[in-house]
Amino acid sequence: MKKSPPWLIALVLVAGLGIIAGGWWLAERRTRENDAVAKVQAVLAGFQQGLPREYAPGLMLERVAFEGPALVMTIRSLSRSVPEAGDASQVARAEKALMLPLCDYPDVVFLLSRGVVLKRRFVDSQDRVFFEVTLAAADCRR
Repeated sequence: MKKSPPWLIALVLVAGLGIIAGGWWLAERRTRENDAVAKVQAVLAGFQQGLPREYAPGLMLERVAFEGPALVMTIRSLSRSVPEAGDASQVARAEKALMLPLCDYPDVVFLLSRGVVLKRRFVDSQDRVFFEVTLAAADCRR
């Protein structure tokens, strides 16, 4: 029986170690992804807890759900409609300032670090949008 050259044995060992390391890496990656999905679901459940609930006088936080990469909080005006509201840009700027403290919450930072943006969408009784305010990771770096 002919003896295998030493380089062939070394090559087989290195290939075997590579396969084992690759399998371990994939298993770890899968575990991290599953953990991240579970964390996102837990954060979503926290935002949804107690809905619907009063957001402010005359406003009701009705729904929190993902729409693509955005976690959208739908806030309904109980008394105003879009046609009578006029320009909402000043209110939108004030609402944006109210969103910035969310950057201090680890769950929000977790979402933002994964490319999720938070949106507050203000609507009237017919689901017409007054305005939307977005919080992205870049807003928290200021």
